[in-house]
Amino acid sequence: MLKLMIVDDEIYVIRAMRKSIDFAALGFAEVHHALGTNEAKEIMEVHSIDLIICDIEMPGVSGLKLIEWVNERYPQTETIFLTGHAEFTYAQKAMQLGGSEYLLKPVKTEELVSAIEKARDHIIENRSAAGIMEAGRRYQSLWERQRSVVVEHYWQNLLAGKIVPTEENLRDVNLAVDLNASILPILISIEQWHQEFSLRDEDTLEYALRKAASELILGDCPGDIIKDDNGILFALMYIAPGQLLHSDSVADACRIFADACNRYFYCTVSCYIGPAVPLHKLTEICHRLIEREQENLSQPLSIQQLDEPVSQADTRKHPHAIPWSDWVVLFETGNKSELLKRLDQLFADMQEAQANTESASALYHALIYMIYHVAHKHGLSVKEWSGLRDRGGELAAIRSISQLKIWSERLLDAAFRYLDMQRNESSMLIEKTKKFIKANLQDVTREKAAGYVYLNPAYLSRIFKRETGQSLIDFIINAKMDRAKILLTETQMKITDICEEIGYENYSHFGQAFKKKVGISPAEFRKRFQNPNAQQ
Repeated sequence: MLKLMIVDDEIYVIRAMRKSIDFAALGFAEVHHALGTNEAKEIMEVHSIDLIICDIEMPGVSGLKLIEWVNERYPQTETIFLTGHAEFTYAQKAMQLGGSEYLLKPVKTEELVSAIEKARDHIIENRSAAGIMEAGRRYQSLWERQRSVVVEHYWQNLLAGKIVPTEENLRDVNLAVDLNASILPILISIEQWHQEFSLRDEDTLEYALRKAASELILGDCPGDIIKDDNGILFALMYIAPGQLLHSDSVADACRIFADACNRYFYCTVSCYIGPAVPLHKLTEICHRLIEREQENLSQPLSIQQLDEPVSQADTRKHPHAIPWSDWVVLFETGNKSELLKRLDQLFADMQEAQANTESASALYHALIYMIYHVAHKHGLSVKEWSGLRDRGGELAAIRSISQLKIWSERLLDAAFRYLDMQRNESSMLIEKTKKFIKANLQDVTREKAAGYVYLNPAYLSRIFKRETGQSLIDFIINAKMDRAKILLTETQMKITDICEEIGYENYSHFGQAFKKKVGISPAEFRKRFQNPNAQQ
């Protein structure tokens, strides 16, 4: 609903107006009044007034001066002027101030109502137009925020071969490029973070890194920084037909960017620069850049042009076989220092031989398989182990020998801690199980013991066997027999009562089990070993 204010120095005029006009029916929920300019200003500063009915001639500051003040601060407010003199200069000034109507006193009620309706319609029309413009601004703002996502999705689909470039789909994503333009791709390889960050911190640093790439690599050239479906970062420079771009200047920009990453973003970065190619050849060139990155294990922090020859050393194979079986023994026995020592030597050999991607991949998978092998051998689940949920997977780990070394050390550090924790937890679990069994000999079963520690009976049995060397059932039987021995030698209890106390339903079954474990019957055992001072 709208708000209206009547400004007139004669209170009877205001009262007559409020009495004769149904402002609510005209759409005005609030009607304020002021007897002078200062009072009107105070009301304006508190209430959002949509329409002012203002007398021009008032003592002190005139109505025209008031509306000048209003127009400076509240330009959307409409005005209807009232005056007792039909002077041209007044009318001219009123129109200059944007008044909706200029009415002579005494004004007829019908004329004033008509003027109010006209002003009201103009207010509503302006509000609608303002709403449309505001909605347009919101949608424009939303598009600007979402543009990077839409553009990145387009390039991901193109590089994955899911779409081919057309004028229509380029127009749909509002790209500053057409089918006749060329694209110069630069693969940005984050080879190594200088310290360990949380995923959130890495995301924040990567966002800052992308902004820096936009400023330092793209500069004034149109383009975008995007990730492909595999998370590989590319700078795409849009080259218009006839535009010349010197490759050396691009390489220099990449060096400045790589230096900034090293200084400010805690990471080592390499850039692989492709040639400017038509859109339909971009996918092929980007794949070749990825291959070049994967081949470069021994030269971190490098700026390479795709058309530069690769040294023959880069294609050598690592000459040494991976001693996987020895590593398994060292890992399983907890010999962390020796395993890391052997890994260090292997990495030194690989660095010297400038080992290729295949060798790095083989080492990566050997370490993963070693951990799974040992974990499963000991009945441990790797699924809940965060150390194996590495960021970026194999491609991130084998980007360089130094990166693979850091990844391996982190992996093994987490793996040894995991094994130690599992061993400690298993030891505590076994002790808890043993205490439960000894305290509940009369009715204990494998299932009840497993339920007490919230484990599957078969799983508890495997852990128990692994940690103690005897089966859970054997431990229960031995615990019963040990208790029977104490009762036979230290008390005068009847053997049938002892049999019942340790959970055997009949003497025959107990006697057979006791003789099998001890070698003699319960009665013979008591006869030989009973304490003369045995309790009654």
